[in-house]
Amino acid sequence: MSEKPFFSVVIPVYNKGPHIQRSISSVLNQTFQDFEVILVNDASTDNSLEEIQKSTDPRIRILHRDEPGPGGYAARNLGIKEARAEWVAFLDADDEWYEEHLERMSLLSQKYPNINFMSCGYIWQTKQFDKVDNYFVKNKEKGPHVISACEYLSNCLSDSRPVNTDVACVRSSSPILPSLFPAEEKAKRGGDLHAWLKMMCRHKKMAWSDHIGAVYFQDSVNMVTKTAPSSPCLMSSKIYRELSGGLNAEEAKLLRKYLNMRLKAAWIDNLKRGNKNFGLPQRLYWQGDMTNALELSFLALSPTFLLKSAMALKALRRNNA
Repeated sequence: MSEKPFFSVVIPVYNKGPHIQRSISSVLNQTFQDFEVILVNDASTDNSLEEIQKSTDPRIRILHRDEPGPGGYAARNLGIKEARAEWVAFLDADDEWYEEHLERMSLLSQKYPNINFMSCGYIWQTKQFDKVDNYFVKNKEKGPHVISACEYLSNCLSDSRPVNTDVACVRSSSPILPSLFPAEEKAKRGGDLHAWLKMMCRHKKMAWSDHIGAVYFQDSVNMVTKTAPSSPCLMSSKIYRELSGGLNAEEAKLLRKYLNMRLKAAWIDNLKRGNKNFGLPQRLYWQGDMTNALELSFLALSPTFLLKSAMALKALRRNNA
């Protein structure tokens, strides 16, 4: 292994025994082989540690944490801290890469040498179907290209986010890397979305490759997105001030709309699952998004049984479509 590989692949592991070998194998089988793998055992209580210890490739390092952190964010930050490469790539312990992923990402970094953030297309896989992400469907004919901060936020608002954790690559020299994931905020969900938002607000652009890089499995064990309650802490006014410091007026307006969208999604998710909820109206951003904020406020004041009935009807129509 070279002293400074091109990629450091960070994989946080918490109770993913049935899936971790799939994830590791997909990295070791890459056509581009200049990488190291950092497995961060986040105090797993199943057989995950035994599974990762089966791997004997010298490019693999195993790090340990004494206490599991929400969302694996502290584990990812630890992996970043220990990374030796120019680029840090992420992969969840229950997902996998296609064989040419790192090769295509290395070519993208050469095409856009001043970029600090890269991604590509990905697939959502369930027991019923595979779904290619919306951004790839809409933009694959463009080929590799650069996405501005305004374009990123606009695409997020139209359900076409151009990045997923499994295909995100960040340059290790970026000044925000040491605390890229919000481990200190105690959020159990949404920390990856927050990380990519931080990258875009700081660097104002990212590069995107026109290939499918990863499979994001929706039927894995111990999925945080299926169990953890949603929190508004990553959409707070404090977070907005931190993110908007270097933005122009249009970027800041889009950021407020994006945070409102995230607040709505978190509020509805808690409602669906019967989790303890939060006051939505007082957390909304009204400047530049007044009509939407007003509609969301009325939504939050509606009787719970009516909202649940409406969501159930919407889901039924979607399934029958």
